[in-house]
Parts: sequence; structure tokens; C-alpha cells
Amino acid sequence: MKYPSKQDWWIILLAWIPMVATIGLGLFTMVEKASTLSEQILVFTSCIVVPLFFLWMMITTYYLIEEETLVIRFGPFKKSVPLASITSIRKTRNPMSSPALSLKRIEILYNRYDMVLISPKDRDAFIQVLSERCEQLTS
Repeated sequence: MKYPSKQDWWIILLAWIPMVATIGLGLFTMVEKASTLSEQILVFTSCIVVPLFFLWMMITTYYLIEEETLVIRFGPFKKSVPLASITSIRKTRNPMSSPALSLKRIEILYNRYDMVLISPKDRDAFIQVLSERCEQLTS
């Protein structure tokens, strides 16, 4: 089952405003300023490509529960967690950096010391399905 990431409006706003401003500034600089080709490439890369990369990550964040694996997709990044290695899941509001676009998160402990924070839209349904698939869970 595929679960899209919940997105807090204020996190999206904090991400979009600087990205749109940076893209606009980059386009303005490229059009209005007489510059060399190397300067234009630098401006294009830093002011247009980088913000678009972050937008890509925001738009394509989801979580997939497969037969034996939890797949976490965050733009071009993909993390696979074997369901058999998951030891604990719980709701949290931990603000640590993670592939989650909301502070309403799920903390997943796996292996011995590994942890990932995710934010599926329907946390309760996600936890229910994951609990059914992972009989070894402690909580």
C-alpha cells in the first residue's frame, strides 16, 4: 500500500517562499545583468536547479508497504527497511530532520539502533497495517 506524506501548511510555506523568491531572483539576474556564460551557469544552477530539486523532494515523498519491505521515497532518495527488522513504532512530534513533511510523525525503530521518522497522511491506518505485517513489534 502506498501512503503519501502528510504536509503541514507552515512547513510547505517555509519551503516554497524562499524557493520561489530564489527562482525569481535567479531569472531576474540572468535577464537583467550582463554576465559571462560561467556566471550564468552558476546563477542558473544555484537559483533554479537547486530549488527545483527541493520541490521535487516535497512533491514525491511517500511511503510504500510491500510484502517484506517498507520503502521510503523522498525525491531521488529511496530507503528500504525490511519489515522483519522493525522492532518498534510510535507516534511522535520529533522535529529531527527526516523524510517527513509534517510534525505528526511516526518513529520507526529497526535493526538494533536505527531509526527513521515518517509522516503518512493517515498515521492510524499506516500503523495498523504495519502492526499487522510486523508481528515482532514491541509497541
